[in-house]
Amino acid sequence: MYLTRLDVHGIINISSASLTPTDGINIFRGANGSGKTSLLEAIYLLGRGRTFRSRYTNTLINHDTRQCTVFGAATSKELGVPYTIGVSRERKGSFQFKVDGSRVSTSSSLADAIPLLLMNSDSFLLIEGGPGGRRRFLDWGVFHVEQQFQPLWVQYQRSLQQRNKLLRRDKISHQELSSWDDSFIRLSNQITEMRREYFISIEPLFLAMIQRLTTVKDISLQFYQGWEEGRTLASVLEENFERDKKRHVTSVGPQRADIKVSVNGRSASDVLSRGQIKALVAALLVGQGQMFRQKRGKQCVYLFDDLVSELDRHYLRRLLKVLASANAQVFITGTDHLPLLGVMENEKIKDFAVFHVEQGKVSSLNELDLKGEAQ
Repeated sequence: MYLTRLDVHGIINISSASLTPTDGINIFRGANGSGKTSLLEAIYLLGRGRTFRSRYTNTLINHDTRQCTVFGAATSKELGVPYTIGVSRERKGSFQFKVDGSRVSTSSSLADAIPLLLMNSDSFLLIEGGPGGRRRFLDWGVFHVEQQFQPLWVQYQRSLQQRNKLLRRDKISHQELSSWDDSFIRLSNQITEMRREYFISIEPLFLAMIQRLTTVKDISLQFYQGWEEGRTLASVLEENFERDKKRHVTSVGPQRADIKVSVNGRSASDVLSRGQIKALVAALLVGQGQMFRQKRGKQCVYLFDDLVSELDRHYLRRLLKVLASANAQVFITGTDHLPLLGVMENEKIKDFAVFHVEQGKVSSLNELDLKGEAQ
């Protein structure tokens, strides 16, 4: 899908803005604090119903207003269907989500309407951080290609919470806990099988994209299900009962799953340079987006915050070339847009637009403006 219009009101330092993005590469340029990232936040809010910079959505809201509102018009070129998305969030916590004029109650409905992939300074935790970020990354893909995953995930989370609650009882016996475990094990196995099937299908695409976008050699990706391979979850839960009871938490299961990223058998975070990790993260994100297009027959939207500072010119050239050839819609922020324009000129990328952001106001730069700045 492609955003054809974006209206933003009350987002941090953007009191009001309206713009018409191009279907290709959109660049938000301006000084630090001008509101560039606020525009990415607005797009992210449309697709996720929340912010990516804080746990608290009310941090999105301009201090002079009680609510923020974002409206987007979009179209699916593959299906030829236009539709609208609207999100309004109040400082007190209430919210309203709409897709094509109809109210929806969950952010998963927004995610289905505008599938987004984001790369910012926190994205390097995909390699350097703990398994939680990699699980969420994997589940983004499973959610978008397997319709049954979301309701199954909700059931699984409830079952896990109930099991952990029982483990906090002083005198819970193994036999009493086992009577509750049938549902937990069944849901865990279903979640794991969906994840495994998706990982098997996307692994070759990941490796191909890593080869195209990075200089990393001898890399391997491995899916870890959350407990020892070759053993049933029931037997591992039984073996860990005393430890789990003592710690009041379930120590094995899908909530411990991971994607292990290695180079020559060593953890990628211990081997790769910062620049290589940045390029690797970009490759994984684009690979995820390509799989989404293969499975769903439509594009996702890519958001890159301060891309020029995250990737050097060599990796930047590779990334923009791949995104342009995929006809993807991309939104990029940066204080300096000239390196981006230089790469696009060399690669003959024509479908792009530049928006100048200054003190919360957004204006589109035409071709004459850009030529004048380049000189």
